Amino acid sequence: MTQKKDNSLVKEFQKVLLDDKNFLKDLMAQSLQSILQDEFNRFIKAGPYERNEDRQSYRNGTYTRSIKTRVGRIELEVCRDRDGLFQTELFRRYQRSEQALVLSMTEMYLNGVSTRKVSNIVEELCGHSLSRSHVSTLAAELDKKLTVWRKRKLNKEYPYLVVDARYERIRTKEGVLSKAVMIVIGISGSGHREILSIDIGDSENETDWGHIFKTLKDRGLTGVQYVVSDDHKGLVKALQRNFQGSVWQRCQVHFIRNFMAKLSRRKSKLYIPLMKDIFTATSREDAIIRKNKLLDQLEEEKPEVARWIDEEIESCFSVYNLPPSHHRRMRSTNMIERHNQELKRRSNVIRIFPNEASCIRLLGTLCMEQSEAWEAGRIYLTMPATTECMISKFAKAV
Repeated sequence: MTQKKDNSLVKEFQKVLLDDKNFLKDLMAQSLQSILQDEFNRFIKAGPYERNEDRQSYRNGTYTRSIKTRVGRIELEVCRDRDGLFQTELFRRYQRSEQALVLSMTEMYLNGVSTRKVSNIVEELCGHSLSRSHVSTLAAELDKKLTVWRKRKLNKEYPYLVVDARYERIRTKEGVLSKAVMIVIGISGSGHREILSIDIGDSENETDWGHIFKTLKDRGLTGVQYVVSDDHKGLVKALQRNFQGSVWQRCQVHFIRNFMAKLSRRKSKLYIPLMKDIFTATSREDAIIRKNKLLDQLEEEKPEVARWIDEEIESCFSVYNLPPSHHRRMRSTNMIERHNQELKRRSNVIRIFPNEASCIRLLGTLCMEQSEAWEAGRIYLTMPATTECMISKFAKAV
């Protein structure tokens, strides 16, 4: 009997999920309406019919507002307060990255580099075809907000920086080129993460990184003591020039990848676990002991690799001068690479950006939203009461 009941429930669920075309749309509508209601309750500091001394205002009916989502257009009821001061962030925060994605794909369509599939996606997302003038209006509005964010003043100190770049294919006058999307994340004295910069360069050379770092300092960046990145020569030289006195940590994950490239697949299975074991050490002294054990095993079989490790690996040990609770998160650029995976997921839809502005519009908007979420979210690292001399025992050289 129980089995029959279970089967009937499963069939009923399948019927609702597969046959009801509005199932996901209704579910999203309920969720967004709940978010709106909660946001309004927090604004006036009182729930429906609730009486308390902290109440800031009173309800004054609702008005209907629609929002375009991937499951269709949704109608929502937005609460009003008597003073007319309540403005929900839901529509702005939800739609910015959606607008950027739509604009990027639409530009592909209007510039003649799209496929029929892309044009269908644009109409599905927008609900109608878009003219050039409408695209220009949407782009100008979004670009204005993004420019303000990218040029904002930095009024806090950022003891830690995490720096990395990824590459996107962009159409230029010379053809389709692979260009570097260069991102800088800062961790402030409060322990919160913030994306400080996103820019596009021809490559990761010293000039391009130097321009980014100089711009950051012009915007007010101060207090940098520790920087994590890969060992790209142009990047390291730019760090030396612009952040004298700060300390460079070579990303341990990138170092392992470089090590793997020097070994055959068979030898990698033998030596990679030993390399990873070095980076699990809890102190610099222990890491050096483990490094020497690996060198002893490598010297006879791979002397050139052993020599490379001995010369290069010390730059991976700067992290041991930080508070122990910071070691795991500040020994590599994994934080920024996880963010880059989200950028890649969205840019894969575009494949080839029609121009640099389109690339910055989409990826910059995603960065802006992620940065805002980090700033308003939980503390990433518990920082000391004062960060002024936090890394005073570092060797003062990059």
